[in-house]
Amino acid sequence: MTPRVRRTVDDVARILSTWDCIDTIAILESGEDFYDPYFFVSLDVFYKGQLPTLDERREALENAGAFESQEVHLKDRFLMDGIPVRLEYKDIDRYAELVSAAFEPRGAQRDTGTDVFYRLQQCQVLFSKSDWLEQVRDRLGELSNEFWERVRSAAQSRMEHYLSDLHAAAVRDENLFYLVSCAGFIRNYCSLLFAANKRFEPSARLMEQQVLELTNKPDAFGGRFDSFLRRDPRFTPMRTYELAELMAKAAMAL
Repeated sequence: MTPRVRRTVDDVARILSTWDCIDTIAILESGEDFYDPYFFVSLDVFYKGQLPTLDERREALENAGAFESQEVHLKDRFLMDGIPVRLEYKDIDRYAELVSAAFEPRGAQRDTGTDVFYRLQQCQVLFSKSDWLEQVRDRLGELSNEFWERVRSAAQSRMEHYLSDLHAAAVRDENLFYLVSCAGFIRNYCSLLFAANKRFEPSARLMEQQVLELTNKPDAFGGRFDSFLRRDPRFTPMRTYELAELMAKAAMAL
């Protein structure tokens, strides 16, 4: 993190830490180069009780430009000293429920995978009033084999669903359905591999890099994975489906 980015992060964290409801502020960096199109500063802001209103948040962050907010899933986005900042407000009680559910014998698994736990595990704490996050990380390190089997089974089921859709789209030559099916297949294929390695999965932007680093991978993984991702007009939708079928069978055999 450059000194300029660090100053901005510290300034934002200092402002947020004065709000009574804030318990923990953590950062998960996205990109290292300020000129990288992926670059932004992402802060997870864990709170209890009632957040300040939108107007109060905007007033507190008085030096923020291009301020916008999403109220359904509480997020604020803005520029601070020219640096893009994203704040995601997260209710501690809700996250405590998610972690507790992971220990239940038949705990439901999120369709989006385990990225929520990845963020809890990997983020860097900037401010905290309690040891809540430390306790959560300790609990996540105690997840059972049964948990990982449930995650794997859910990912495999979704992968097989998208594989079936991929075949239908290839046969019917439906371009949009084909693209959606490809995206769903490869996302859940990767989710299955992370579960097989008992690792939480990162966001989609980081997934390609980290899936290549997994220890336990299917036979012929590298070549098939690269071929599936490559944009080659000679690789027809039906050939893509046939490749995906081979990938799925090898992943399920892990």
